[in-house]
Amino acid sequence: MAAPRCLRPLLAPARRIRIIAPRSCGPQTFSRMNSSNADGNGGKDVEETEKEAEYREAYEDIVKGGKPLDELLKEMDIDPKEYRTLSNSMQLAQKKLEGSDPKTKAAADKQRKRLLKKPDHMTLLHTWKRGGLEPIKLAKERDVTLPNDTLPLDPQTEAALDSLRDPVNVQAIHFRPLRRTPKYGVPVCDLQLRTYSIRNLLLFADFAVRAAYYMGLCARGPIPLPRITERWTVPRANFIFKKSQENFERITMRRLIQIQDGDSDVVKAWLAFLQKHQYHGVGMKANIWEYEDLDTATRAGYEMKEGDYSRRREGPMLAKVEEILKSKGFEEAMKGYELEEADLRP
Repeated sequence: MAAPRCLRPLLAPARRIRIIAPRSCGPQTFSRMNSSNADGNGGKDVEETEKEAEYREAYEDIVKGGKPLDELLKEMDIDPKEYRTLSNSMQLAQKKLEGSDPKTKAAADKQRKRLLKKPDHMTLLHTWKRGGLEPIKLAKERDVTLPNDTLPLDPQTEAALDSLRDPVNVQAIHFRPLRRTPKYGVPVCDLQLRTYSIRNLLLFADFAVRAAYYMGLCARGPIPLPRITERWTVPRANFIFKKSQENFERITMRRLIQIQDGDSDVVKAWLAFLQKHQYHGVGMKANIWEYEDLDTATRAGYEMKEGDYSRRREGPMLAKVEEILKSKGFEEAMKGYELEEADLRP
């Protein structure tokens, strides 16, 4: 029985493979550029490519001085100006490197003393590390201050820095929101926040409690309320595909913030501030209760005559306005002007 095709490569006899060492990819000069098929007879190539032949001819022309350098560079698609700038920079770097190396023992000692006084780009640190020493560890063990270490400040400077601090309202951001203690505990407003994202809800609830504190209101909460879970089952198709259905769920999370012993005008200003800076994804619903004094309750049931504003809240202000309009100074100032009569709201 023949072996299956997938097993034939495994069961076949092993073949001998010749392994060749990889060729080094180091830089070579024009005179030593050999192809991969070069033999050992004088370093000559068996087959030279066209580019290698051009480079060889260019190098021979430069050595013999047959053609000028600019023509050769243009033939090789090299900008002569760029070539000269690169060549000059390399020569300057080489001269600087040769000049920095000490040639005598006295020059070496002089350079060593200069590095000890003022190390250049951490040269001294690398020199000690090459010698097997760790200067940073030794400095810490012997309590030696390094150039990068911060020196201790004098007591006066430390006291001045301690006196500088952030404002109290900025520091309060990193702590729980401040609260005011109610005196009577009479509820004035119930604010309910609803959302589908708990992060947005917690952020906006914290913002609302902090705003109530800075507006002088006593706030309780945020109080977690039960979640509202809604589920729907929708058939994907009709008739025989009744069993192919999809289930959807929506969870609404709620928090309650209650304001106690607050003025109704301040509560309305607080709600307007929250509505102006409302966070996305968070809904609000507020229930406000207003309390009146007994005098307001006893005024109920009286017949109001036309032009009688004494029982209204703004009655004193309207009486003052009427007094100004009927004064002699106003009549003299408005003499010659005709005004249309406006009906006042009863």
